[in-house]
Parts: sequence; structure tokens; C-alpha cells
Amino acid sequence: MPRAFLTGGTGFIGSRLAHALTQSGWDVVALVRSVDNAKHLESVGVRLAIGDITQPHTLDEPLYGCDAVFHLAAMLKFGVADRHGMVRVNVHGTRNVLEAASAAAVSRVVYCSTIGVLGRGEPSEVRDETSVHPDYFPSAYEETKWEAHQLVRKKIADGMPAVVVLPGVVYGPGETGLLSRLIGMYARGWLLAMPRMDWAASYVHVDDVVRGILQAFEKGRVGEEYVLGGDNATLRELFDRLAPIAGVRPPRFQIAEKLLPLARPFGPIIARALGQPPRFVQEGLDSLHGSYMASSAKAERELGYHFRALEDGMGEVLRWAKEH
Repeated sequence: MPRAFLTGGTGFIGSRLAHALTQSGWDVVALVRSVDNAKHLESVGVRLAIGDITQPHTLDEPLYGCDAVFHLAAMLKFGVADRHGMVRVNVHGTRNVLEAASAAAVSRVVYCSTIGVLGRGEPSEVRDETSVHPDYFPSAYEETKWEAHQLVRKKIADGMPAVVVLPGVVYGPGETGLLSRLIGMYARGWLLAMPRMDWAASYVHVDDVVRGILQAFEKGRVGEEYVLGGDNATLRELFDRLAPIAGVRPPRFQIAEKLLPLARPFGPIIARALGQPPRFVQEGLDSLHGSYMASSAKAERELGYHFRALEDGMGEVLRWAKEH
């Protein structure tokens, strides 16, 4: 039975990947900081190892004898004032995992990056694995994931047998980020106006990402990067496509650009009402520029990857978001 070492197993994508691996016959060892938060992993046969990617000495023992590493752990938050903490997890933590995997002579590493490392393009531009980040980072998350991505590239150049996947904007029931909050407000009929409705991204269902990660392990070429995207759409197109499913009219108005600076002083108040860090609104607005659309053509061609249409994946998300 092959053995996999998994980081980020309690997260949105990682928990589903852990389940998929055990169902495929893998012996999965998940690094977790607390057993209490990982009971759902034990219930599907995952073995838990107490540790932290920011503490290198906790990685060696659970990695021993593993055939593969799936590194998904990351700090994904908007508006976090503690950039140093995000660097510790996203950059230094990635370095620790890669060095431990190298010392354990693991035969393959799959690193989960993000299309954010490609940077945003011009309106209507579709990015791919060859795109170069323009060096403007609207959030600490995007910047630290870009730094980690460069670190992985260097390790690959030094001989590490790694494959990199770059998911788009991931959605699915249980996701609690900005997108789900917007969809929840929309499903209740509260989202009457939105800024920057022409902002575009690649929306991908979490189960499609999990399948793509497994395909990257099985078929991906060492040293290669694969975008795991989905439907490309602007916010306006997203809500237009959700309207027939939700039975709710899409937002009617776009908030004028000249009014947005007036809202910034109220950002911390709005963030607190949403249960988010103080700079949540500011970083969210800064990120809603240009295009984060991306092409999955390479993954489709080389891995056999495919994704479902928004109409096929958003029904359960609308129900979950409305309830939660």
C-alpha cells in the first residue's frame, strides 16, 4: 500500500483530498496541529501526526517511508496585519516541507500553488503557466504564495521530483472565504450592488481540483506546472449565470469607482461585521482589479483534467451559503 504525507489535510481542499486518497487505497499520514480539529480525517482512515510545518523537527518521523508528499498547507486570509506570520507558514513552512521530503528521499512531491502567482492580467486576458507576475501584489497572501512558488521552482531546478498545480478561485459547499460570503448575501437577496463587476476570474469546483491533484501525481511531468482552473467569468457574468439557479435577480447596480475611496474609512467596521480582519475590505477591493482568468488547456491535454460548468457546481454552494 503506497503511503502519502499530507499537509493542509484539515483545510477545504485538503480534507477532500485525504478522503480521495484513502478511497484510492493510499495509507495517508496527515500533519495536524490538533487532533480535535481532525476527527473527520480519522473517521476515513487517515493517520494523524501532530506537528506544524513551521517546526521542522515535527516533519521527519511522519515523512519516513512515504512515497509521496502532497503539500497543501497555507495561510489564506485577506486583511491580515501580521504579514510575518503569513511568511512563516506560506514561505518558510514550504521550505521546511520540501527539505524534509528531500531528506526522506520521497519519490514525488505535489505542491499546491494558486493562479494568483501568475498575477492579474488586463481585462479579458486569460493567463496560463507561461505568464509572468507583474510584481504588484494586492494582498499578503498573493505575495507570500508567489515567494513560495519561486522557492519550489528553485528546488525543482536543484533536482527535486516535484509537480506544481495552480488552482483557480475554488468554490464548493463548506468554503468560507470572500466568494462564499458574497454568494450567501446574494442568495438571501441582500447583494443589491457590487463594485468592479467586470473583475474576472477562473472559478473551479473543489472536487475538480482534488481530481486534478491526483492526476498531476499520476501523469504530471516532474518540474511542470499545471493550472487547474474552471469557468472564466466576470462577476457580472457569474451572477447572471447563478440567477436562474437561485431564483434571485443579480445585483442591479455597480458601485461607481469614484465612491470607493469614500468607503475605505468604514472598511474596518464592515470587516468586523463580517467577522474578518480589519484590512479585509481594503485587500478585497485591491484584488478586484483586472483579470484572474486562466486556461487549463495544458492540464486538459497532459493530465486528462476537466472541470464542471458553474451551472453544474453552484447549486449546492447556493444552498450551503444561504444556510450558513
